[in-house]
Amino acid sequence: MTKQDFIDSVNEIGALTPSEKLIVNYCLKNFPMLPFAKMDELCKNIGVGKATLGRFLNRLGFTGFIQFKKIVSQDLVQELTTPIERCYSADSTHPKQGLVNQHFEEVMTNMEETYNTLYLPDVERAVEYLLTPKGKLYIMGSASAEALSNYFYLLARYLRKDVVLLKADASTLPHQLVDVDKNDTLLAISYHRFSSITVRCVRWFHQHGGKIIVLTDQQVNPFFSYSDVQFCVASHSDGIFNNRTAGFSLIELLIKGMSVNTDKDQRFSRIENTFNEFEIFNNK
Repeated sequence: MTKQDFIDSVNEIGALTPSEKLIVNYCLKNFPMLPFAKMDELCKNIGVGKATLGRFLNRLGFTGFIQFKKIVSQDLVQELTTPIERCYSADSTHPKQGLVNQHFEEVMTNMEETYNTLYLPDVERAVEYLLTPKGKLYIMGSASAEALSNYFYLLARYLRKDVVLLKADASTLPHQLVDVDKNDTLLAISYHRFSSITVRCVRWFHQHGGKIIVLTDQQVNPFFSYSDVQFCVASHSDGIFNNRTAGFSLIELLIKGMSVNTDKDQRFSRIENTFNEFEIFNNK
């Protein structure tokens, strides 16, 4: 079911009650996240009871919420595979001849697709949130996104104070999140298959009023209704693993935007002095 199909189905059933109008408006605004929605949370966000939502879906011709999600998912969610599935796929093996050209053509295609979808006001708003001096800046990424989050954290520490790198460890994460409030910002990086702990972290920030910037590779994702700014980078690959080049490039774009910070000169000097004090690098 596409968004237009949903609109057409609603129009066919005639007049709506006030509660049904709330359901329709929420679904239209958050349509890309419906395949990942849970009924309890959805009803809470809309402000209606589960029975009200169930009766409305019955009016639309669905047997219940599960069937509704399944039908919506068929058109929204791309057919995505995992590395293990690609490993056993004949399409994931390539002859050595032409491998270099094939790889860099793939990289450039992902870069161009990502560049064409970038919206300048989103970039400017994200940089503004990343530099907000009142609160802390948290960075979260797990699995393949962990490397990108570590890289961003390393460079962001040059540009502002109070930067916190969150680890996807359920035993320690609550200790790091206990003080989150409306002045804080979270940069969450998550690719398909969407780490469940990253999803919970994003929800926590949303519940406590923090600003949320999400970098992902799928337009349809569980973060859609929680994020203040969302970037979708292309990660297509014919190999076993998806390509992360465009995501890495976007990270560097945000870092470059943050470098306008007027305090950076002093911070750079202090960091360089620390490097020298601890003899981090070989200066010979």
